Amino acid sequence: MEFIIIATLGILGAALIAGGIVMYRKSESAHGRAFGAAAIAAGVVMWVIIIIVTPASQSSGAYALSVVANMGSGDIIRG
Repeated sequence: MEFIIIATLGILGAALIAGGIVMYRKSESAHGRAFGAAAIAAGVVMWVIIIIVTPASQSSGAYALSVVANMGSGDIIRG
């Protein structure tokens, strides 16, 4: 499910950037240019969200679980 959301954000963000560039360059009015710039900004924000949310790597957590499993009830952790 997470992959679908990230892929949708990526596709929509790319479409907003491309459409915003076209609208900004083709428009002669200030309103059209402002809307194009806003679309570009929204697309860039979507890509920033993708970069922040997507993990660079993922561990299984097996090491942390084995450490907890190996600790007996008499083990005391002192800091």
